[in-house]
Amino acid sequence: MACEYNDENLIKYLINHGADINKGIDYFTPLIIACKNNNENIVKILIENGADVNKGSDYFTPLIMACENNYENIVKILIDH
Repeated sequence: MACEYNDENLIKYLINHGADINKGIDYFTPLIIACKNNNENIVKILIENGADVNKGSDYFTPLIMACENNYENIVKILIDH
């Protein structure tokens, strides 16, 4: 939910307190949600703290989500990692 609401402070808090940043809800990991929301800062925070850029579901990966929405800045970040 923190990624859905673009709450950087809560995301940092959760990471610092051991939250699994690769575990999502339904088909969406936190990184996929950050990509869907085109939130470059949160994408960077998640990746810097070990988010798996290749982890996805049967329907989406972070890269597919960014590409489908034409978020070139997010695509570049994902490819660079």
